[in-house]
Amino acid sequence: MLRRAHQFTASVAYGDAIGNDTFELQRLFWQRGIASDVFAQESKPGVEPFIRPWHQLRDEPVADSALLIHHSMGNEAISEVARLPHRKAVVYHNITPAHFFEGISDQLVRHSELGREQLRMLATVAELGIGDSEFNRMELEEVGFARTAVVPILTDPAQFDVAPDAGVMRELADERTSVLVVGQILPQKAVHDVLDAFARYRETDRSARLYLVGPYGMSGPYLDRVRERIERLGLGDSVRLTGSVPVEQLVAYYRAATVLLHLSDHEGFNVPVVEAMRSGLPIVAHAAGATPETLGDAGLLLERKSPDEVAAALERVVRDAGLRRSLIERGRARLAEFAPERVTERLERAFGLVGWELPPVRKRRIAVVSSDERCGIHSYALAVCGGLRATGHDVTFIGVKHLDGADLHRKLSHVAAGDTVVIEHEAGIFRDVPFARALLSLWRRRHEVVLSMHELEPEKFHHYRVLSGSIHYRMRYRMPLELVRIPWVALRIAWAFLRYRAILTVMGSIPKRLVVHSARSAQWIGLLTGDMAKVDVLPLATMPVDEVTPPATEDEKRALRERLGLPLDRFLFISPGFFFARKRLIEVIKALPPDASLILSGTRPAWDTRYYDEVTAWLEREKPANVILNTDYDRTPELMLASDAVVLYYRDIFQSAVAAEAMWAGIPCIFSDIEGFKIYRGAGLVVADDAELARAMRDIQRPETLAGLRRQVQVARRMFAPERLALRYLVGL
Repeated sequence: MLRRAHQFTASVAYGDAIGNDTFELQRLFWQRGIASDVFAQESKPGVEPFIRPWHQLRDEPVADSALLIHHSMGNEAISEVARLPHRKAVVYHNITPAHFFEGISDQLVRHSELGREQLRMLATVAELGIGDSEFNRMELEEVGFARTAVVPILTDPAQFDVAPDAGVMRELADERTSVLVVGQILPQKAVHDVLDAFARYRETDRSARLYLVGPYGMSGPYLDRVRERIERLGLGDSVRLTGSVPVEQLVAYYRAATVLLHLSDHEGFNVPVVEAMRSGLPIVAHAAGATPETLGDAGLLLERKSPDEVAAALERVVRDAGLRRSLIERGRARLAEFAPERVTERLERAFGLVGWELPPVRKRRIAVVSSDERCGIHSYALAVCGGLRATGHDVTFIGVKHLDGADLHRKLSHVAAGDTVVIEHEAGIFRDVPFARALLSLWRRRHEVVLSMHELEPEKFHHYRVLSGSIHYRMRYRMPLELVRIPWVALRIAWAFLRYRAILTVMGSIPKRLVVHSARSAQWIGLLTGDMAKVDVLPLATMPVDEVTPPATEDEKRALRERLGLPLDRFLFISPGFFFARKRLIEVIKALPPDASLILSGTRPAWDTRYYDEVTAWLEREKPANVILNTDYDRTPELMLASDAVVLYYRDIFQSAVAAEAMWAGIPCIFSDIEGFKIYRGAGLVVADDAELARAMRDIQRPETLAGLRRQVQVARRMFAPERLALRYLVGL
């Protein structure tokens, strides 16, 4: 039975075919309780917190492990990864032949040729070759893989469950024909043939438009040739090169276009045709590479792609309503072959060829225990509950009164036998000794416990503070009396130390899993355990903002601002939460551009009122017209959703519930350059000092900057989703 199934890929990004396959395989393994990390040479923005440097594979256990090597292009690390002692399988996504890149990029030519050499080398060390199509499997067989199988790319259908971009939908809403092409602007995608065919089709449909949707960062001189061809064919007013687009725009193109045209000369799988089938878009495609087996009978498949033949096929699909309905219906039926359940079955059969067995999916009864008060950790615990329920588990939330050992004991006594218990822990909720007793009670009743520590460091434990206070006692008497007193103090120190260590031992030994949520907590995990196999460093999942729904459009946000009495035509920042000195709110006010407004939305903490008084006194003295002070806790969620950006200019932090809420709401942030915000850097701007803060607060107002950050936030929202990350709590149980 597999306990670990790690993956290596040279470069990983969110949204491309290989990245999606990698992350969905990881989710599949987590669902089965299998540890699965992704190791890479390079990670793109938005996925860095979930990627480990590839050389850390050397330290991973070999027993009961599988290493999946995703291969699609040559890279320097493959040779060293191939020498690792782990049992290996290659997941082959195909290597575009080098001749397609000649005259485009010498680097791509070298990497293609190197990739082919490395594929032959991998055949000598890997036990299994998995092609995501029969076309790819045959290549694996040809280069010497002894055992091969076909497992299609695993996709997440929910990835496209977003509101389509309203601007694209409006643009394509008229009666004109919209021909869609999705993919990189590279020679193997045969964009030149697309242009010739579209020019021929447009002779009979003069208002038709062509949308070339896809990145051209690696296009090189081929992009110039494409643009020259557009002008030479007289298509300048009817062809649009969009470059990369966010998922909302891609969804809009798929939903509103008339037909997907795909004339590629080389395909290892062909994800765009699957996406088109899912979107109900008819397809015309060239029968090259793996396209015929991926498309099946769900589109018009062309053996030849002369301009006349392609134009005739487009004419049929555009004009024949019966054919369009038939293609759409066949596409939806064809999708069953790529459903996650079907792909999982094929993966299990492939693994069976080399004796790897996946544990079955186990649906658990789970009790999640945390604060019963409205606060960050309470909201986070509810998000974890939602994530676990979304993956099929039966989950109950148990809220306990702060620092009330009797309430904790009473409520845990009602947890049913056999339930897994997940505890979201902060020092302000649980007293040390009653919490240790609760863990012992759960151990006696044979519950599996997952302990999630949100703030782990010595100062968070009462008995450490007692110990520290005893060590640093002040002399009260004359020296003879102090000499007599020393043994008594030593006994107090010893007693405090024993209690402190006993509590830490119980907290570290009883849970089957220990989860921390920041590098700051991770550096102290050795206080609890030396068994790093039971430890996971897991970022906070996104957290829904209490009882509110984010506005779907700018009009809805404007209406929300109007109802809340906020400025309608100014950029709006917000800094929410308790007023603590470490949040540097006065510095944020000073950095605020005069043409923007700032909401300070938080309450006066009962245990430390000094900074709140300092901020309010500063506001009273300076009277800035563009700062709004809100101390009504219940208004904070709506105020956040009405804002354009969140400012978190903290001196230090363990992790940030506010950042997790902002990602859920789709709002970019400005972060201070500290370790606690490192994992969120793709979702905002990072500043090191007051001058950079002022500059960032100006820069984020630029439409192109704000749009780019919003796209990155959407990536983060998917990667940090509770239904994804909550699965990791249960790995190894």
